[in-house]
Amino acid sequence: MRVAVAQMDIALGDKEANLAKVEATLRRTRAELVLFPELFTTGFDFPRLKELAEPLSGETVRTLCELAGKRILAGTLLESSDGRLYNTFVLLSGGGIIAAYRKLHLFGEEKRHFAPGDEPVVANVRGNTFGLATCYDLRFPELFRRLTLLGSEVFLLSSEFPAQRQEHFDILIRARAIENQCFVLACNRVGRDEHNIYAGGSAIISPWGEVLARAGGEEALLEAEIDLEEVRRVRQGLPVLEDIRRELFSWFE
Repeated sequence: MRVAVAQMDIALGDKEANLAKVEATLRRTRAELVLFPELFTTGFDFPRLKELAEPLSGETVRTLCELAGKRILAGTLLESSDGRLYNTFVLLSGGGIIAAYRKLHLFGEEKRHFAPGDEPVVANVRGNTFGLATCYDLRFPELFRRLTLLGSEVFLLSSEFPAQRQEHFDILIRARAIENQCFVLACNRVGRDEHNIYAGGSAIISPWGEVLARAGGEEALLEAEIDLEEVRRVRQGLPVLEDIRRELFSWFE
């Protein structure tokens, strides 16, 4: 499967500008799946969150589905539902939403505005099994182990990791790949907003922890072929997952 990671700057609160950038990005790649950063149509425009939020049946998702066509588009959006706001990771295509995951672990000011999700999400798409995660989730290895036990072979991480913690991001995306023997597609934003500077560093990591592609601090489009046979080869060659003492860690189940 050919995949792409679209590292981009985000115009704060400007859906029109961000959607135009998404459209231009999609014209540049023939990848089957394209991953965008966290809240890639709005950014963290905290004063205007309620104004900008939409239900997943709203205009923004309809536009993204049209832009996606036959490919799969992934990333997090600002969702409103039943009077609450969620930071929601979506997998979608021209046929509509394939899967949606509400961010489980909220960081800092997010806790004042968003409701957390309540379950991990794994999506089976075109023969690939994706585990979905968002930014701060990266610091919670138990989530990724749970996604692996649910069948994940590829982790998709949509993020706005700030520059001051960039080294942590670089280390943790490789760690999640190595310890779970999964591919990791990690898309981080660049640029700045009212709160942070973002240094990018988006990457595609193999199940052995090799960096297949990595971006710097500017807008970039990474592409790679991922082969699930590599996941199986790595897991057979070093059967870590078979040796988990599940009876000692029943709280993962």
